[in-house]
Amino acid sequence: MKIPVIILSGFLGSGKTTLLLSLLKESKRRGLNPGVIMNELGAKDVDGYILQESTGTSVEKLLDGCICCSRKEELPRSLSALLARRPDIIYIELTGVADPDEIAKSLLAPALADRLQLHHAVTLLDAENALEYSSRFSSDKQLVRTLRKQITTADLIIVNKSDLVEPETLWKIEKMVYKQNSESEIVFTHYSQINLAPLLTGIAARGFKGSAPRRGPGNISGATLQRMNTDSSSGGSATAVHEPESGEDGSFSQVAAVTLTVPPAWTGSLRQEELEHFLRQWGYSLLRAKGHVRLAGRDSVQLVQLAGNRISWEASSYPGQPYIVCIGLNLDEKAISRSWAALFS
Repeated sequence: MKIPVIILSGFLGSGKTTLLLSLLKESKRRGLNPGVIMNELGAKDVDGYILQESTGTSVEKLLDGCICCSRKEELPRSLSALLARRPDIIYIELTGVADPDEIAKSLLAPALADRLQLHHAVTLLDAENALEYSSRFSSDKQLVRTLRKQITTADLIIVNKSDLVEPETLWKIEKMVYKQNSESEIVFTHYSQINLAPLLTGIAARGFKGSAPRRGPGNISGATLQRMNTDSSSGGSATAVHEPESGEDGSFSQVAAVTLTVPPAWTGSLRQEELEHFLRQWGYSLLRAKGHVRLAGRDSVQLVQLAGNRISWEASSYPGQPYIVCIGLNLDEKAISRSWAALFS
């Protein structure tokens, strides 16, 4: 029996990890043994720790690069490691700038084709920012092409954070999506909350049973998917992933991840307002930030996340040295490191 694979893609901060958390909890509620591959651009693992902390799921982590390019050769090895654990379903959460079509093709490799089957390709869009991507990233044609591929290869598109925009914006997003992928199903929601049953249809414990092979976009019925909306150191290390300029394959070219660590000898605490100022000073060049820090006046470590123009905080039990991963387009890594170091001087 082939093991079903669900690929989760979407730009930085669109809500992929939140959706994956829900999928893992629902999988375990159904008695399934899920396997997870999580790819992060930064050298530090943020989302993988969140999953393990919340669900206890073992996660195969591919850090410090993208599995569409610099980590591409590691994907088959990670999939083989998961298969050894006899999962009932495998989830692959991509970086926000990865091409899901490249990952789908990798499942057809001789060593994997007889053991894995693509079940669904899901893309999440951030309703607040999705319409601006083409113009904001016009200098990086490879990135724009990748974001379009995230739409064109999906059989389900979730427009997340839809409660934060006007209905007219949602209509424009729907029009934009159908122009690029007229066969995909679209769900409008917030906090990545959807009815998960259609995504898990046909999956049972001890293997893949009863579900027909994926036939491409639109293989879930429109009526079913309509029900999916619930209504409801002083310095840092940097990684930039570069793709070949020729050819049709590949991911992005100008996005970099800068990992900033708190100096081990520093025993103080950051103030929330000074850390938020540090993050906001880079403007639109900083696309995403996330990490674990200690704040003055807080008893627990705080998970901080920046997505778009919004910064959120929540308590965490992360036990390691505090850090933040900054991901952006044409980031000035030296300036970011200097500004970070100034927080501890």
